[in-house]
Parts: sequence; structure tokens; C-alpha cells
Amino acid sequence: MRAIIVKEFRELARDRRTLAMLVVLPVLLLVIFGYAANFAVDRIDVAVIGSGSSELSTDLERTAAAQESITLVHPGPGGAGSDRDRATALLRDRAADAVVIAQSPEGASAAPGGASAAPGGASISPSLAERMEVLLDGSSLFTAQSAQGVFLQIIAEDGQRRAAQIRAAAEAAQGDAVAAQSVLTALASAPAASADPGSFITVAFNPDLRTSWVMVPGLIGLILLFIGALITSIGLVRERETRTLEQLAVMPLRPSAIIFGKIAPYFLLALVDMAAVTALGVWVFGVPFVGSVPVFTVAALVFLLVVLGAGVFISSVSQSTGQAIQMAILFVVPQVLLSGLIFPLEAMPLGVRWIGYALPLTWFREISQGIMLRGAGLDTLWPPLTILAGMAVLVFGAATLRMRRSLTHGGAR
Repeated sequence: MRAIIVKEFRELARDRRTLAMLVVLPVLLLVIFGYAANFAVDRIDVAVIGSGSSELSTDLERTAAAQESITLVHPGPGGAGSDRDRATALLRDRAADAVVIAQSPEGASAAPGGASAAPGGASISPSLAERMEVLLDGSSLFTAQSAQGVFLQIIAEDGQRRAAQIRAAAEAAQGDAVAAQSVLTALASAPAASADPGSFITVAFNPDLRTSWVMVPGLIGLILLFIGALITSIGLVRERETRTLEQLAVMPLRPSAIIFGKIAPYFLLALVDMAAVTALGVWVFGVPFVGSVPVFTVAALVFLLVVLGAGVFISSVSQSTGQAIQMAILFVVPQVLLSGLIFPLEAMPLGVRWIGYALPLTWFREISQGIMLRGAGLDTLWPPLTILAGMAVLVFGAATLRMRRSLTHGGAR
């Protein structure tokens, strides 16, 4: 038995890939995923539009909750349509995580429960809840939940400020019945303005913040990733293990033709799976599909080219089926955790976030969620689609070069 143990250690020492998988990979995954495993989004981008945008922006910046958690962005000049239409368009284009439609203080004062007169001609200013309507992007589940909490903190802080105003006005109104009645009216309206978040917060694209609506578009890409990387990676390795790689080397075919010939069956099967999974997601989980089917199809085809090319590249650098499976898992697992499918990218440190930006599932998830939930068009989704197309060219180029080397050396390392 001792001799067998020594033999196994020697084989592990010679197999550097397996040794790295056993020693280096667990430490690397622990460090990366330890930083990535965070559901809390620290800062959210907020755009303020409407007639009272400048005043409301100033008031928001004065609150401690906004200073800690909000970054105000400038959406630019408004286009045609109402403020609500413009806010929805900004969320659809991912120009901001939240959009605040601001009403001027004068308009809020004229509304029921607005500013109230106080003794000496002073007034109790209308609450922030009465002066704004907040729209959140429900397709970014954790960001929307964090934004809800931030705005509730802002309203609570504003409520404390108004309570101080009311107490000061009440002290000044002693002995004045009319002024006292005005203060009581303001006091009665203050809690109602801040108690119900539904009175000023609206969630777009995913009103009930359903997890399935956010997960299913990304799971479509994850299923395609498993098919492309894990199953396709075994293809060329099978040729090497059955000693038929030499036959491919003497055939009058270019490496690119061999690659396309090997991935064609997987490509067609993946298309069937994509259609079936998408239909089931819409039918079983009630996920809406409000965008363009042709744009979604083009994005899925490009994404399939990326993952299938990666599968061929993995198989071309592997000497056995076991090695191919190990490398495919190493390719798939980071994409599950670093693509934003489970943990939001906004909650990750910048160094880990850049790893997520280098993964194809990150961009397909962005496209699929944009099309299915937000109805985003090609004018908004062309950056992630262009990145996926660049990845497809890069991966297929690398797979072709590696295939040429494998065929030239007859499957040798």
C-alpha cells in the first residue's frame, strides 16, 4: 500500500494541471468569491428630472442617507413626452438605477397636505415624499431593493426635520388658536406622507420584485453555457482518445472548417434548448417578453458562438476527457458567481468586477434582461452585443490556431 501511495503522489507531481486544481484553485476561488458574495449595493445612481429638479437635488444632497448611498447623475435635456415617459426611458436605457420626478416646492405646497402656514408668516415646508415620485428599475433586483431602503431612510430623515419645524411652530403658536390649528393640520399630514413607500416609490419592469423574473433571463444563458463549454469540450478530446485526430490531419480541410463541422450539431441542439427554455420561462414563471425577438435571437446566436468556440478551445488543449471536464468547470463556475446572475456586479469590488466584465455570460445576461423585462432595443443594447461579437472573433481565432497546431503535430501536446 505504501508503494501505491508513493506512486500516486509522483503521478500528481507530474500532472501539474491536476495539482493546480487541487491546491491553487480552492484558494483562488475562496478569495475571489469571498469578495463577490455580497448582495448589498452600496451606491446607486439617481437622476432627478421635473420642474423642481434643481431644488430637490439640493435637498437630497443635504441628507446624510443620500450622501452615503446616492450618486446624482445628469440625464441631459429632456425629450418629447411626459416626465413619467422620460423616467421610464432612462431606466430602460440603464442611464440610472433610479429616477426621481421632482415637483416644485410651490406645486407641492398647493397640494393637499402640503406646506402649512405658521405664526409670523412662516411656513412648514412640504415633505420630500410630497415633492417627488421615485421610479426604480425592477430588473436589477438587489439594486432596486437597496434603493428602496435608501429612499425610506431619506424620508425618515426628512420626517425628523419636519417634526422639528412643527415643534418650533407649535411653541410659537401658543395662545394663537388659528396658528395652532394650522400646526395641528401639518402635524396630521406629516406621518401620512412618509408612512407608505408606495405613495412615492414605483417599481418599473418588475413591480413585485420577483426573483424568477430576474433569474430566468440569466439562466437561459447559463444553460447555453453548460451545453457549449461542458459538452462541446469533450468533442475533440474524443478524437484524440480514439486516435482519429491523425485522420483529420490528413484530410483536405481547414482548421476553421473542422471547428465549424464539430460544433454544428451542438449549435443546432443549443438553439432548440434555447427556444424551449425561453418558452418555459415565459409560460411557467410568467416572465414577460416585451422586447424584440429578432434582437434576442441574434444575441443568443453570438453568445452561442462564444461558448461553443470556448468549448472547442478547451478540448484542443486537453489530453483527456477528465482534463477537458476540469477546464470546462473552471470556465463555467466563475461565470455563475461573477456575471451578476446571483450577486450584483455593483456590490463587488472593482478588481473582482472587472473579472465579471471579461465573462460572456455577463453581457448576455444584460442583453436578455434588457429585452425580456425592459423592452430595450438595439440602440441601447449594441455595446454588450458588440462585446460579445468581439469575444466570438477572439475565441474562434484562438481555437483555430490551437486546432491548426493540434493537427500539425498529430494530436501531440
